[in-house]
Amino acid sequence: MTEAMHVHASDSKLTEEGSAKFFVKGNGDSVLQEKGRLNDREVNKIQSFIKDNYQSMYDKWKEYSKTSFYLGK
Repeated sequence: MTEAMHVHASDSKLTEEGSAKFFVKGNGDSVLQEKGRLNDREVNKIQSFIKDNYQSMYDKWKEYSKTSFYLGK
C-alpha cells in the first residue's frame, strides 16, 4: 500500500482522538482530512507551517522510503 505524505497534529493533550491529519500536495498546500479537536485558528497555523516547511518535511519522509513514500521504518 502506498500512502501520500501527510502530517498528524494533536491537541495539547496529545491524544490520538484529538489529532488532525493533513495530506500534503506537491506545492506545499495541504488538505485537511480529519480536524480532531483543533480549532480553525490552529488548523490555519499548521497549514501555514506545512506550506513553509513542506520541502524539508518531504526530504525527511524520503529518507525512510525507497519509493519516496514512508514504509514504516
